[in-house]
Amino acid sequence: MTLEHTVAQAVTHWNEMTSQGQMSPQTYRAFRQLLERYARYSHNRGVTLLPEATASIAEDFVHAQGRTRHGRIGDSANATLHQRRAVLRSFYRALYDLGLSDADPTRGIRLPERTRTRVRPLDEDEAIVLRQAAEYVTRPSRHAAAAALALSGGHTGEIGHIRVRDLDEKAAAVWMHGSTRTDPRWCPLDPWSLRVLKARAAFVSRQQLRAEAVPDTRLAVSSAPAPDEQLQARACAALGDLIRRIGLSADPRVKPASLTAYAAVRLYDETRNVENVARRLGLRSLDRAADLIGLDWTTPAPEAGADDA
Repeated sequence: MTLEHTVAQAVTHWNEMTSQGQMSPQTYRAFRQLLERYARYSHNRGVTLLPEATASIAEDFVHAQGRTRHGRIGDSANATLHQRRAVLRSFYRALYDLGLSDADPTRGIRLPERTRTRVRPLDEDEAIVLRQAAEYVTRPSRHAAAAALALSGGHTGEIGHIRVRDLDEKAAAVWMHGSTRTDPRWCPLDPWSLRVLKARAAFVSRQQLRAEAVPDTRLAVSSAPAPDEQLQARACAALGDLIRRIGLSADPRVKPASLTAYAAVRLYDETRNVENVARRLGLRSLDRAADLIGLDWTTPAPEAGADDA
């Protein structure tokens, strides 16, 4: 089986996932471009068949130097390395899902962590797999609702408080109530999160015996009265179940807060503005927002290498 054929199959698979909201259009375009770049990189090294794309080829591609925005060749930024690895991991997972290959040459690729905190953000490919796992049920679940809220910038201390009335379907946004450490705010929802939360809202609404109870029905946890710490524990339990389901529970730095940290990193990668991150996550300190995304304010950032391996 040629590498070219499997790349085309994976891109088609990603396109279908995009149509279902499991992958954003921006991620689809970035992943497709990088995967096609990987195919060219491999072809230039004499690789034409999928089995010839060894772990060494994958690791060389991930660590390859890139061209900076000023046209100089240099080491690629850590974020670029993570994105390349995420693309390749998603590629080989797609081939596995399609029954084309059970190989994973990326398994041994180790990269420096993006942050120095006790919690690491999910990588893009991990977030995609988590979305798939969250929906692999027969009815709209609290797990999917909790994941949608966390991936949109909600903290575990807030997720258990979100009710049907907090979802604005027309605006594609959800009201986060804030907590002792975070400010209340509106968080925009991507198509997947909006679809999941709409389905969950409709499901829990049908379970209510009285129409007047619907607006106050919780989306991600039981509506039974409970103190804040129990609501947070229930949200953490739902997210922890998903983390175990996708095989990340062995990593001590992957925690329920990793989903919220993913939202922070993704927003920063899109806007390069730490203030936007602080506002989206309701953080009262820019230092805390910078720490969450692994941004070091104390030293000038090196010029980032482009991902044109």
